Amino acid sequence: MQLYKKIIVVLISILMVLTLASCGVREKVNEKIFEKVTETVINKATGGAADIDLDGDKLTIKGEDGEELTIGGSEWPDSGAATMIPEFKHGKVVSAFNSDASCAIVLEEVQEQDFKDYLDELKGLGYTENSYTFSQETAQTYSAEAEDGSAISVTYNGNDQTLTISFRAASTEAEQE
Repeated sequence: MQLYKKIIVVLISILMVLTLASCGVREKVNEKIFEKVTETVINKATGGAADIDLDGDKLTIKGEDGEELTIGGSEWPDSGAATMIPEFKHGKVVSAFNSDASCAIVLEEVQEQDFKDYLDELKGLGYTENSYTFSQETAQTYSAEAEDGSAISVTYNGNDQTLTISFRAASTEAEQE
């Protein structure tokens, strides 16, 4: 539970720093200074040492233990939890949150049939346990777990043709202790 509290503190800290960045502060300071300020804020929030890498619209935080958290980007993540699920190859990635244990990816310009095909692919991979389906006129959600305990949720909104994919990797025995 303490890990979740740290993640929330980190996310709030990141949001505060990114808010400052969007208000013009980023244009006034060079990227290295911005990275150092972000690194200091996150280190104070978590009580640890973090390495910050700001690359365009993508922020990557590497913790002391080697764990990585990436926020932003306009491509399907090529590391962490996002590599544990099939890549959705249609539409346009507009946002991605990715760590070793979980990811959330938002895509636009997604056709309903592509969503349904992806859903069939997930079910074929065993994401059928403890499943939940919700459907209304313009939105559809499917959540399920695989036998290993990993969980996925996909939500399609037909009005704006967006797809949100959320994934949580199975917990290891070491994490549970």
